[in-house]
Amino acid sequence: MGGYIANFTVYTMAMLGLICFALLVYKKFIIKSGLKSKSEFLSVEESISIGPRKNIYVIRAGRERFLVASDVDRTSLISKLDTQKRVERQPENEDLPVIVDFPQTPVIKQMLKKINDL
Repeated sequence: MGGYIANFTVYTMAMLGLICFALLVYKKFIIKSGLKSKSEFLSVEESISIGPRKNIYVIRAGRERFLVASDVDRTSLISKLDTQKRVERQPENEDLPVIVDFPQTPVIKQMLKKINDL
């Protein structure tokens, strides 16, 4: 009887090992190849985390670049980036683009007014 239990244990462990190996191979080759971007039109150039689950991305779509904010609840377009103009205030960062078409909402106008009053 003890021999049967030992054989059952050995064969069960071998099957579990085979299943784990198959899952490892599946994750390594099948899933990763399916997640690769098939389009060269869209790409994430840069990203930065500004808080828990809050990120800012620079996304290239063809020849245009966009600044996008991402949160748990939503994703929003901040601005379209101009790649022709360079930032003149910071000469050490010559490769930084200038932000264009930034909408000035009433909140932003009020903040700018407070800054100018200081």
